[in-house]
Amino acid sequence: MSTNTHFIDVLKRCKQSSKEAVENLEGFSEFKKYMHVQRPVEKELENFIINANQTNEPQLILVCGGVGDGKSHILSYLKDKYDFLANTAKFYLHNDATESFSPRKTSIETLAKVLKPFSDQEIGKSGIKTIVLAINLGALNNFIDSEEGKEFTRLREFVHAKRIMESVITEEVSQDDHIFKYVNFSDYHMYELTENGPRSSYIRGILQRITQDTEHNPFYNAYLREKAEFPEVALKNPIVQNYELLQHRDIQDKIIDLLIQAMVKEKLIISTRALLDFIYNIIVPSSMDNIDHEKLMELITLQDFQSYTSCLLPFQLFDREDVSSIHHAINHINPTQYRTELLDQHLIDFKSRKDGAYLFSQYIDVNRAPYFAKSLVPHSPWKDEDKKSVSFRNELVKLFVYFYYLIPIKPHNSFEDRVYDQYMQYLFYWNKRSWSMLSKLYREDVRDAIYKWNGEGQGGLIYVQIGQPQTQYYALQKLEIEPALERVEPRVEEILMKFLPMLTIAFRPKGGNPVEIDIDYSLYSLLIRIKNGYRPNKKDKFQYIKFVEFIDQLSSRGNDKNELIFESKKFGKSQRYRLTYDDLFDQYSYTEM
Repeated sequence: MSTNTHFIDVLKRCKQSSKEAVENLEGFSEFKKYMHVQRPVEKELENFIINANQTNEPQLILVCGGVGDGKSHILSYLKDKYDFLANTAKFYLHNDATESFSPRKTSIETLAKVLKPFSDQEIGKSGIKTIVLAINLGALNNFIDSEEGKEFTRLREFVHAKRIMESVITEEVSQDDHIFKYVNFSDYHMYELTENGPRSSYIRGILQRITQDTEHNPFYNAYLREKAEFPEVALKNPIVQNYELLQHRDIQDKIIDLLIQAMVKEKLIISTRALLDFIYNIIVPSSMDNIDHEKLMELITLQDFQSYTSCLLPFQLFDREDVSSIHHAINHINPTQYRTELLDQHLIDFKSRKDGAYLFSQYIDVNRAPYFAKSLVPHSPWKDEDKKSVSFRNELVKLFVYFYYLIPIKPHNSFEDRVYDQYMQYLFYWNKRSWSMLSKLYREDVRDAIYKWNGEGQGGLIYVQIGQPQTQYYALQKLEIEPALERVEPRVEEILMKFLPMLTIAFRPKGGNPVEIDIDYSLYSLLIRIKNGYRPNKKDKFQYIKFVEFIDQLSSRGNDKNELIFESKKFGKSQRYRLTYDDLFDQYSYTEM
């Protein structure tokens, strides 16, 4: 990279449209080498490849996953790292998403040709060549179920035995484990689970690659040159300021937490490419994108304080909903949506004080944004009452909330989400199989929601749907349920790299078989609200139809099918009647309770 490259130009290498974003197996640039951060799935694949090189038996190593999860990047990195992968007599690397032999061949026909040495007829007869195949799970499923796939029954049996297509993590043994190997990127995530909450060593690594103070960091070197060559402009350059804010570890912590929340709450899948593009967009404001350096310097020189403020990192992080799917997801967990007594008091202070600029110095570590700190009082919009000042004042109140989230002077819990924190702790314990830590989840959170879903029946009674929905008459049934646990050995790891991203909970009606339900964060948060008194509406029941079906299955397998309770509600008064079937005499009795 040229030493004359401007800071903005180096940052642009993170953009999704950058040529650096294009992956292939034939090249791994110096920039990509610097940016590479090892992931646990890479180590697993690396071990398979090293072992394959040390054997004289052909192997098929499947590198499975979804679109954009980094399969091609890791294969390119390993090919650059190990010279023996270039030995075509011993290894062949194939990326099913990008490579084909002929435009006339379908992807399935191409795969059949590539994998022919591992067909039922050829397996074990074709020398020592190992094939490393990067393939999306959908493409793998289509192949083994295709007409061509009928020639690969041993491969299909291996895929089924390992349950690669299912949302499970299994260590099942297959008779062909010595021939077929696989790593599944879908088993890994961009974050890890711990007892104290999730974390992401990978996102941390990417942020450090971009911001760390080292001579090997092209971003940091360009940043230093920018400050040295254009010192006066750099003082009020929001790109420089945003980069300096991003260097702080506590700000990185907050951004990492936001990204993990987006993945969990919004079910967002973040690729490395999308992550780098996101980082670019929180450093570089849209008004300063796609212009050359000379015009950028002119724009910064002429900008007023309000324009500068609108370009700061908090606004780029929270107020650019349309820029990317990551920004869109983060907008849904925006700190301005939180309401606590402490935060509300600060917002009231803004209305009661003559100059709200004072509150920044009181509660925000504002010196981390030195030009903003120096310029706020002289340019305070509280001094005037014109329309522009009112608009800027509102923007500053919003900025206060954002800064109060990112860089408060004193720690506080104004943005704490206890339901999310509890869910992530349960997710850790569930994947770890620490059943004793899940008692409250089963016996209170989920169980209470089951009984209260259609109304609180009390005394082991559950409301059941019979015929058309009623407003005056209701039916109840006695239902006794118990958690159904799979007794397996707990995992010993304290940091879970490989895990399932949702809870699978099972209950067993007395005398019946277990019924399972998958609980993601969204459903869990609803169940907690129901436990606390909320009544689900039609929209809830439509959105969470699987939970409705789960309750119906429990009710249909209930232990007291010979008795129904009918409840009549009139004018706020409730009266119950019991309908009982005596199967010995084949007759019904109807009594008032």
